[in-house]
Amino acid sequence: MKKIVWVFGESATGKETLIKKLCQHNEDALNTFGMNNKKLCYSKITIVDHDDEDYGVIIDNNTYDDSLLDEDSLYFNREKAKRRRSYILSDVEHFINDDNDILLIKGQINDLRANRGNTLSYFLKKYGNNPDIQIEVIILEVEDIIELRRRLENKSWFKKITDASEKERLLETIPLKQQSHIDEVINAFSDYNALIMIYESLDNEYQLNSEKTKNL
Repeated sequence: MKKIVWVFGESATGKETLIKKLCQHNEDALNTFGMNNKKLCYSKITIVDHDDEDYGVIIDNNTYDDSLLDEDSLYFNREKAKRRRSYILSDVEHFINDDNDILLIKGQINDLRANRGNTLSYFLKKYGNNPDIQIEVIILEVEDIIELRRRLENKSWFKKITDASEKERLLETIPLKQQSHIDEVINAFSDYNALIMIYESLDNEYQLNSEKTKNL
């Protein structure tokens, strides 16, 4: 059975690092997440260094209600959101018809919200009840707030922010939003039979948070 794995987590919890480790056949990561001897691929649009030219012409036959989409702002661009949604769903369709076993998708909180494109909702409505596709969710967290702040300060997008007060605001609020992020992701998948697992993202390993996971 083919498997689609969404990887969620607040900024700087290591989503992209994990996906790259898995696709580069890092033995420890493959063992931890049970993906040994599987053919892996990932949705390029969700990775920072993707190239739109990799996709060529996207044929998108879906109809979306974008009446609730926010206007452009510092942290949101309407056209990018629409392109991301189309490319993710195109990657899923391509994966269903190729010879790979697992598709990895780096999720973001915007994928869950109608005013930001509602990508996950469209994905689940189309594929969430497909008996031939297994859906899993990995949620990464960093419980050490000091470590999470350090990681945030090293993010390229964070370094580009010139407003010192905005940087400090993000350093204060993002670590505190981890639990609400986890709750929102879990709620988004609540009507579907998806396996959800929460992992502590450490520097060189991932540890399953058994207590949080078993209570889902």
